[in-house]
Amino acid sequence: MSTKEAARLKRLKNLDMSKWAVSFWLVRRKAARTGFDYSVLRVDIDARLNKRFKGYVKEQVQDRAFHLDAYDFNNADPDDVLLTLDADATDFHRIVAAIDAGFDNPRAKEYSDLLSALAYVVVFESGGERLFALRKINTLNNPKKAVTRQALFFDNHKLVDVEDKQVFMIDPRFDFFVFGGTTFIASKAAFETAMNFREGIKEKGNELLDAFTSMDFLSDVEPIRTYVGENLRHLRKLAAIKNAGYFKQPDYMTKLIAVVKAEKWDLKIVGGKIIVEEETMELLLKLLNNDRLRSPINDEMFDSSAKTAVAGASTGA
Repeated sequence: MSTKEAARLKRLKNLDMSKWAVSFWLVRRKAARTGFDYSVLRVDIDARLNKRFKGYVKEQVQDRAFHLDAYDFNNADPDDVLLTLDADATDFHRIVAAIDAGFDNPRAKEYSDLLSALAYVVVFESGGERLFALRKINTLNNPKKAVTRQALFFDNHKLVDVEDKQVFMIDPRFDFFVFGGTTFIASKAAFETAMNFREGIKEKGNELLDAFTSMDFLSDVEPIRTYVGENLRHLRKLAAIKNAGYFKQPDYMTKLIAVVKAEKWDLKIVGGKIIVEEETMELLLKLLNNDRLRSPINDEMFDSSAKTAVAGASTGA
C-alpha cells in the first residue's frame, strides 16, 4: 500500500472532530444515457445526531487498527481491512458535485423521501477539510428494527432523536469513507452497488474479450461471453484478468499452453490454440489470471486469486 493512503488514514484517525460541522444528505440515483445521474436532498438533523455521527466515525475508524489493501474486483468483503481506491475512480465525485450545490438542493419533506433514497451521506467539515461517510439504504429503514436498534424519526421535516411513528434506521457503521481524495471501503458489496461498479466490471469484461479476439490464442471467445453472462462472480473474474494483464506479457500464453500440456491439465489444445469448452471454463479463467500457484516449501499446488508479490523474489521472466 502506498504511503499516500497510509498518511491519509493516519490523518483521518487523528482528527479531532468535536467542533466539525455535520450535514446529512439523501442520495438519489436514476439511469442516464451514460451511466447514472445523482441528486441529493438536504435533511436537517439535531445536535444529538451531530454528536452521534461523530461517535460512529470514532468507533468504526479512529479507535480501530486497520490494514490497508488496494481495492480489487476479487477482494473479499473486508473485516480488519480497509480497501482503498482513488475517489476519482468512482461515481462519488458526482454525488459531491450535487452536495456542493448546497442550499440549491431541495430539503427532504416527506417520510417517503427517506425510504426511496439510494443511500445517505454524512459530511463532516472544518477549515477546508471534508470527510464523507456513506451508507447504502436497505433494510435499515424497516420500522421493525426499531426494537433492537437506535432509531431516528422524521418529525416536522426534520430528523430528530425522539420517539415517533415514522421510523428511519441509522446503522452505526458506514459502508465507505472518502477523505483527501482516497476512498476507504469497509463494505465492498455495498460500495460496489452504490457506486455502480457492476456496469464498470461488465465494461472491463467486454474489453478483455475483444482483446482475446484480436490475439487469436483461443478457439472462440463467444462461449466465454455466454458462460459469464450477468453472473457477478464471473464478471469479477474477467475484470481481474484484465487488470492483472498476465495475458499481455511476452510469452505468457505460450508458457501457459506448455505448462497445461506438461501438467496434463484438462484444457484441450489443438493447433496451438486453447479450445474453449464450458466444462473447463473455470480452469481456463483461473490460468488466464495466473491463479494456479505452487508452494516452494512443499511443492503443493493451490488455486488462489489473492496474490501479493514477494519483494525481491524472482518473477521467472
